[in-house]
Amino acid sequence: MGILDIFKSKSKAQNEANTLFGQTQLGNNVIYQGQGGKQTVSQQLLYVTTSSTTTAGRAVDMSMLTRNSTVMAAVGVKARALAQLPISIMSKSDDGTFVDALQSPKVGARDRAKAKQVLNLLRSPNHFESQYEFWYQWCMWQDLAGETFTLWWRAKQDDPMQTPIEMYNLDSTLITVRLTETRYPAYTLSTPSYGFNKDEPLSAHQVMHVKEAAWQGSAGFNKGILAAELVGLDQDIDLYANFVMQNGAKPSGMFVTEQVIPDAKYKEIAGRLKEAWSSMTGSRATDMSKPGQGMLLDQGMKYQPLDMLTLQDTETKELKNQTMKRICGLFGVPPAMIGIADQKYNNTQTMMDEFYKATMYPMIINIEQKLNYHLFKGYPNLVVRFDTKDFLKGAALDQMNFAVQGVNAGVLTQNEAREYLNIARIDGYDELKDGKPQDLLPGSSAQSTGGGGGNQTRRANIGTT
Repeated sequence: MGILDIFKSKSKAQNEANTLFGQTQLGNNVIYQGQGGKQTVSQQLLYVTTSSTTTAGRAVDMSMLTRNSTVMAAVGVKARALAQLPISIMSKSDDGTFVDALQSPKVGARDRAKAKQVLNLLRSPNHFESQYEFWYQWCMWQDLAGETFTLWWRAKQDDPMQTPIEMYNLDSTLITVRLTETRYPAYTLSTPSYGFNKDEPLSAHQVMHVKEAAWQGSAGFNKGILAAELVGLDQDIDLYANFVMQNGAKPSGMFVTEQVIPDAKYKEIAGRLKEAWSSMTGSRATDMSKPGQGMLLDQGMKYQPLDMLTLQDTETKELKNQTMKRICGLFGVPPAMIGIADQKYNNTQTMMDEFYKATMYPMIINIEQKLNYHLFKGYPNLVVRFDTKDFLKGAALDQMNFAVQGVNAGVLTQNEAREYLNIARIDGYDELKDGKPQDLLPGSSAQSTGGGGGNQTRRANIGTT
């Protein structure tokens, strides 16, 4: 059997799954119809990740996710963290260290030219979005839809080796992924987008598909919709609170009596009370002597104050807090970062460290690996690097303490420490110093948060090589 035979159609193909394996609600699928004993793709597309329903009947879809304040606050924290990161192109040297591909003399002209093209693309994605806006939008799709689809726009669309000149985020709810006979993905649009339509499926080299929580086949978990009960509960508590505030009792009190009053008499008494109340409380402009005076009540009436119905009265305040915390946990965001839980400032840096290490860094590794695969084919030494060292720097005094300790311990050169502090390098200070760690600088944080993030421009990034 020749090696090219794997691309030929086989009689067993109808027994193979052409897309997602497992539960259909975990990913976008193509509807299949049988014709002549073979599976054929229908023109109708089924987008099962874009909507779900709670047991109580609440519909949870993309529209609801974008209107839920807790969900948007949580994903917004992650989007801002990713969008603010500087991007650089690094080159792996023979000794295993990484150097800036545009500045190091060790990098050849071919690699430097490619690095410049890719960096220009990443820093200026298209004509209507900045780098910050593009990656903010990208992260929102990643969290809300569970997967993102980035379109590479090339001068020659059929040339996978050509560096794209623009990049766009496609609507993740309008794309269906299927695996071709060659085991490459094909992306079918349900509506025209950027000049493409459902009759022109996009090839694997035209789309960068990144899954937030990868599942079998070509799908990713949509955490917001799979947690429909949790998100629906949070939304329903907000709706309940709004109805209480809008339709709950608002008067400060009411007149009550235990006597039976005939209807005709009741109307007379009600009219008299209304006139007396208005005169007593609303005549400030005409008679300043009346406000504050008492009212003479008859028919055994008495005034009974009313308390407004509140969330505390219905014991839903704690349920709301717990629901919000669970949604934050779903997206990997500490509740204190969106103002839910009371936060003590003495452990804020530790909280930020854990957020960046446990939530943001895995996402960044995933993005870097995908970008390297799509943009650096034929350039094994080049990698995309999101500069994350600012994540873990901490306060200014803590940064200085980290740099001083590193230099005195012989771990960092003075120029590496200056680079960490974003200070210009000085000639002649590239040698390690022999010495011992010094005492902490006065006023430095006593907590240990895992260092200061390190010098990301000179050390390997595991998984991106």
